[in-house]
Amino acid sequence: MKIYIAANNNVSEKFIDKAKTDFLKKFLSFNTDNFVNSDANVIWFLSGGAEHKAIEQIEAQNRYCFLASEKDNSWAAATEVKAFLNEKGIKTKIFNIDFINNLEPLQKFLDEKDSYKNTKLALIGKPENWLIASVPDYELLHEVLGIKIVEYNWSEILQFDDNNFDEFDKYFAKYNYKTFEKDRALYNKMISFIHVEEVSAMAVSCFDFIKKYDYTACLPVALLNNNNIPTVCEGDLCSAAGMIVLSRIAGKIPWVANLNALDRESVVFSHCTAPLNLLEDFDVESHLETGKGSAVKGKIANQQVTVFRIDRNLEFCFLALGEIIESGNIIQACRTQIKVKMSHKSIFLLREFPLGNHHLIVPGDYTNVLAEYFTNKGFRIF
Repeated sequence: MKIYIAANNNVSEKFIDKAKTDFLKKFLSFNTDNFVNSDANVIWFLSGGAEHKAIEQIEAQNRYCFLASEKDNSWAAATEVKAFLNEKGIKTKIFNIDFINNLEPLQKFLDEKDSYKNTKLALIGKPENWLIASVPDYELLHEVLGIKIVEYNWSEILQFDDNNFDEFDKYFAKYNYKTFEKDRALYNKMISFIHVEEVSAMAVSCFDFIKKYDYTACLPVALLNNNNIPTVCEGDLCSAAGMIVLSRIAGKIPWVANLNALDRESVVFSHCTAPLNLLEDFDVESHLETGKGSAVKGKIANQQVTVFRIDRNLEFCFLALGEIIESGNIIQACRTQIKVKMSHKSIFLLREFPLGNHHLIVPGDYTNVLAEYFTNKGFRIF
């Protein structure tokens, strides 16, 4: 770790020397030789008016820690530089020197390498053609989030073995609907495919499947998500990426839901593939758009939820807290429905600056961990 001290020209050498001495007393493992005048990866703002000096230390391919305090406009200078570098996609993080007791958090940030360089996302078919705001560039998705898309078609999936796993029966055998045997076989084949091909997540072109085979994949998708295998319908790659991220950092699979309606106080979301462990209770009904096959009609408990999604250019993330206030029963909407109370600001952003239709919903407050993750990846948080 190499630290460059950025200070206004009016700051005396005596002041800087005292700061160094105090620093060495606080951080005993640090060596005075690691205070440098160039090639730094940590910039310590001793005062305001040091912005240009700090910028001279920056190289575009690197990431940087900033040290700052509440004194002498130190934090103000660090914030101005961070804002400037954010525009250029250079990753930085400000640490309050008064609140840290060791330098490990800085070193962790500097050493951070995404361990998920090749999360394998199987795209079955193609993204549905109405997802005009939800298909990122494949190479960019791999570069930014470490998600590698591998394309397959449905005929390849259906060639896998149906090994008569009893897990599908555990959840759905008690429901009386026509396509149970087909759904169970499809789920088993998808599980076999996942194990053989060693994929970590799936995005399936479900409407293409319905046209070809005359039943739906809704229940298998819901059960895969229940089992912590991120799986999204409609081939929505933005939603799949968000699901993968949350499963990485929190071990949770969110529900992918349509944005149905909103007013000044609340938003209605719905979809047919909610993870079963998200539901208090559920029934099996037909698929909304086609009237065919089967879909999950679930009830979700009133509770706090995090709502988020990313854009297709991998630049922005919408992130908000909400409170489920009721389950819905709209006939002409996807079968699982909720009404979520949200802040006026969040509703305004959803109405005027949406990043797309599908949003990811998970019980609990994951705003901080998601903001941290996506900010470190260069996203701007709405």
